[in-house]
Amino acid sequence: MFWGFQLEFKQSLRTKKLWVILGVMMLLYIPGFYFQKASGGEIETVQQAVSVLIGNINGLGGFFIAILALLMGATAINSEIEKGTLRVAMSKPIKRLGYIGGKFLAHTVVVLMALLLTTLVGIVGLAWLGAPMGSQLVTDSLLLNGLLLLAMVQLIALGYIISTTVKSSSTALGVALVIMFVVFMIMPAIVQFMAAKDTLLSDHPDWEAYQEKSKEYKTRYLFYVPTTQIDVIVSDATKVTGDIENPQVEYVGIGGAIRKNPVNLGILFGLTFVYLALAFYRFLRMDLR
Repeated sequence: MFWGFQLEFKQSLRTKKLWVILGVMMLLYIPGFYFQKASGGEIETVQQAVSVLIGNINGLGGFFIAILALLMGATAINSEIEKGTLRVAMSKPIKRLGYIGGKFLAHTVVVLMALLLTTLVGIVGLAWLGAPMGSQLVTDSLLLNGLLLLAMVQLIALGYIISTTVKSSSTALGVALVIMFVVFMIMPAIVQFMAAKDTLLSDHPDWEAYQEKSKEYKTRYLFYVPTTQIDVIVSDATKVTGDIENPQVEYVGIGGAIRKNPVNLGILFGLTFVYLALAFYRFLRMDLR
């Protein structure tokens, strides 16, 4: 496994995968910090600071991160077959399971390194905006990027299934993009409409009921969208009590939100292992010619 890890890690650095991931992450953070500073926006609480980080990875930001992770996995194996490097690797005293396991571990480490650097940049940017520096902000930043790591690793594992099923790397890229379009754009829109239909599109619309129903439907029907599971988790980082005229907002942090949503966290872990098991099974049985 170490040989497969070493080979893929060196190749990832040589092909600048680490820097591409880091560059995309920086494009999500730095412009947002700059525009907020230019508009005179100051951050006074940890809640506001974490909200800025969450805003940077939601929407289009999360979409592009997901595409990057899925495409990385979708070309992991088939591109090696096309170049002939996989047959050379298999001619060495290394088992298939060790090779693909090491390759996946290398991809995980590359993503982890990029996210650690991104966390550092995010904390520095928040300090520049006047956010109160402390252990809670650092902890919540690390936990948030940890959730993002789980999402990216899950999508890499899904990409491995594509890569071990579709032999052409160019075709695999097309399949991955179609999956992204359906999974990240069409299905969430359908689920959001279902939640709105049951709570808002009636004679007595109920916004609170819509939020609860949306969370329920996202967990039930979008379990295969890791960024949606992150959205469900971080939505509980604040606790609102009191009535609508005098709401009391309490910030419980990302850690508290994770503890409140063990099912969604379990989905992030569990589905990754399912994808990996399928990908490893496919690789052990596939024709490498």
